[in-house]
Amino acid sequence: MEFKIDIKIFLIALVFLLVNQIDMYILFMLFAIIHECFHLLAGIILGYKVKSMQIMPFGLSICFKEKEEEYNTKVRKSNINNLKKIIILMAGPFSNIVIAFIFLSLNIIEPVYINILIAIFNLLPIFPLDGGQILNRVLRIIYGNFEAYRISNYINNIIMCIITALASIGILYFKNIAILFIVIFMWYLTIKENKKYREIRKYFKYFHKLDKKSNYNI
Repeated sequence: MEFKIDIKIFLIALVFLLVNQIDMYILFMLFAIIHECFHLLAGIILGYKVKSMQIMPFGLSICFKEKEEEYNTKVRKSNINNLKKIIILMAGPFSNIVIAFIFLSLNIIEPVYINILIAIFNLLPIFPLDGGQILNRVLRIIYGNFEAYRISNYINNIIMCIITALASIGILYFKNIAILFIVIFMWYLTIKENKKYREIRKYFKYFHKLDKKSNYNI
């Protein structure tokens, strides 16, 4: 199993330290890691093995090994694989909602807000957040892989534009520069996904041309 630490975590921690919110960041990271542990648990229960783990600026990223037998030409098995991945992705936000209710029953409010924030944040339809991946998996079942990437990439960029506009208002209202760094990090992830989508589009176009040539020759 591969294990990495994203060095940007130290930059983000420094920003929160400078704005006197390091305690909030530590709590956020703690519950974000618990969130990922529930992804891990769900994946193990569904029979997946961990390929890699990476500590990132806003949590822990876990990548599972793909099962080769689930990637064949049979749509039924492909859909089962997508449904399993949706269950794994939903496990993280679900854990934060449960934790929020536990702390609410104990009348400890701060962890409630943090866990609700993590759940909402992760359910945003943006790659590589849980919401973006769930959207992509649902679209794969309905439209197929390439169309799913095209639609989810389009939605991803629209949502990021809306978030940027709302964040700009939030920065002016709350005078909190940490919001700016969160948005910058999210745009960094979005740009990476846009690049990945362009590569996928080239891949599909190439094999579509080969398929047309093959049919023509027959």
